[in-house]
Amino acid sequence: MDQKQINSQMPEAYRLRAFDVLDSTNKEAIRAAEKGEAANLWITAESQSSGKGRRGREWISSEGNLFCSLLLENKKDALTASQLSFVAALAVYDTAAEILGSAEDIQCKWPNDILVKNQKISGILLESSGFGNNAPEYIIIGIGLNLSSYPKEALYPAVDFKSLGKDTTPKEAIGILAKYMAEYIRLWHKEGFHPIRKKWLKQVKGQGSEIIVKLPSEEIIGCFVDLDLTGALMLQTDTGLRLITAGDVFFPKLATD
Repeated sequence: MDQKQINSQMPEAYRLRAFDVLDSTNKEAIRAAEKGEAANLWITAESQSSGKGRRGREWISSEGNLFCSLLLENKKDALTASQLSFVAALAVYDTAAEILGSAEDIQCKWPNDILVKNQKISGILLESSGFGNNAPEYIIIGIGLNLSSYPKEALYPAVDFKSLGKDTTPKEAIGILAKYMAEYIRLWHKEGFHPIRKKWLKQVKGQGSEIIVKLPSEEIIGCFVDLDLTGALMLQTDTGLRLITAGDVFFPKLATD
């Protein structure tokens, strides 16, 4: 990537540092935070040697896809800061809509996946660095976007933009993504979680329907009722209402198709 050219695409107050190869962009962002690097820093890599997704899963890092992380200074408590996963999901949603030229087949899947035609096209991983007053000093938002390829053997069916007829380079994609991230972060800081939650629910898949939530120690089936004010999934089960703060969501109909 041409770093000077990409920096010219960055929103005001944001900057970018591009690498050919990293172990992972999130790890590089954490290292930058530990060195006292100023926040609002995007980090990209053309490939990663040890990328990871949620819950420690390997993230396949094929060249031609977008691998990036955003280092943000945090002044919120840990629970409030976790809302940034929904902020990031909306930014990826709008990025996908701009690349595809339409939002018709795009949906959000709890907690922070974006689906195109019921297939996962991105991954989002939030991590933190440093702790002061019981809250992380920095939040790192790691995002992988399937531009030209996707993992064939994944936990959830995946797709890429090239397969959907859209050729987009990582350089083009990071410019679009950074634009929307800046807009939604600004909205979140100004108005809180309410407008983020409201917009996310308009795009979500499965609300009002039966879903399967897989946790490390159990599998729960219930009706996806709503998203609570902290971002937890509200699941109505045979034994009552459950609040789920972490898990993997699947849809029974898709599982049997």
